[in-house]
Amino acid sequence: MEYRVNVCESIPQTVLQIPRGIRADHVSADIADGMRELTATARYAGLTACGAPTLTYHRQSGSDDAVPVEFAVPIDPGTGLGPRSGAEVNVTPGTLVARTCHRGAYDDIDTAYRALHEWLHSSGYRPAGPPTEVYLIGPDEVADPRQLITEIRIPIAARPALALHLPATFRTTERLIRKALRERGFVVSTTLDVEATLREHLGEHIDDHRVLGACHPHLMSQALRTDPQAGLLQPCTVVVRAVDTGTLIEAADPTVLIHTTGQTALTEIAEQTRRLLADALETLRAVAYPS
Repeated sequence: MEYRVNVCESIPQTVLQIPRGIRADHVSADIADGMRELTATARYAGLTACGAPTLTYHRQSGSDDAVPVEFAVPIDPGTGLGPRSGAEVNVTPGTLVARTCHRGAYDDIDTAYRALHEWLHSSGYRPAGPPTEVYLIGPDEVADPRQLITEIRIPIAARPALALHLPATFRTTERLIRKALRERGFVVSTTLDVEATLREHLGEHIDDHRVLGACHPHLMSQALRTDPQAGLLQPCTVVVRAVDTGTLIEAADPTVLIHTTGQTALTEIAEQTRRLLADALETLRAVAYPS
């Protein structure tokens, strides 16, 4: 199935919310039970639903645990609910979300999540909250799972970094980004192997993850002549880390740092640095994703 991802602003809503759990081996049954409880609670309280029911995952499950989730349904504003119901009526704020639509059973809904996360890796956004499933056609409405339609939404925010996802190994990606930086006048002066550091000192195991410190001598010289404290903003941080679908490169946006610190005299130099970093990533993007 092909998944199209788009960005939209969700609207503020008054919603009825009920906490429950979803078991990994009983997903469809637990979702159907949650919807029935949601419908029964709304009916008992005399609330009028005015939208599709939703389910928000608050964390990933363990091997044997049920995932804590929250079922919700939009209701007409101005209504309340007694504390004995075990449910709540809240107003949810509008937020920017990335969304895609899955048609069919929940058994393979992971493919829709993968499509969303792959899109996020190559976009200018990062996840800013837990995912929500909107049941446009849910198991309480149809018996044939092929007729189910589920919209998946992930709250997003603009990345404070330039990012590129490559469908390549960690080692290949690190070699390519080092070469691209060198060709644009950067010198990689420091390398922090995060995976090795955590393994050695804490006994923790994570995927390959390195932090490169990249300095552009010519631009750094200009920056120091403009502001002797410019060294505090150096070197440029470039992160290379393995993800499920390949490798992710993230470069800290120097213009964001300038805005945060208020060192506006360095704005032009920061913009030049950003253009060079963006060009390095764009070169790799063109190779990995030829048009």
